[in-house]
Amino acid sequence: MDIANPAFETLAFLDYELSPHRRRLLRDGQAVPIGGRAFDLLALMARHPGEVLSTRMLMDAVWPDMVVVEGNVRTQVMLVRKLLGDDRGRPLIVNVTGRGYCFTAPVRRLAARQVEQRELVAWAS
Repeated sequence: MDIANPAFETLAFLDYELSPHRRRLLRDGQAVPIGGRAFDLLALMARHPGEVLSTRMLMDAVWPDMVVVEGNVRTQVMLVRKLLGDDRGRPLIVNVTGRGYCFTAPVRRLAARQVEQRELVAWAS
């Protein structure tokens, strides 16, 4: 496993951990059910916190080689918003009119080694 590769890191925000390489979202250590497109959208946005990602960029990344409309992005953003809720009354994903969407939660990047060590400790207890 190449832990220097960003694909093998876990993204932590609020009480969530998102592991793109495992396609797993945890909240307080418990698996959270999430659809594939919503997962891909969340993973992309969490990799770029605080950045406005254009709707076109999101469409190209989440639906590669497919023709989709902006409504697909809006629907998936709505699903992710509903799943995550708000952070103290502030939305975690904001719409920047005419530009795209921005993931507002602070994100920590955890190397695969950190996550594996924590999982071993939890398993042993």
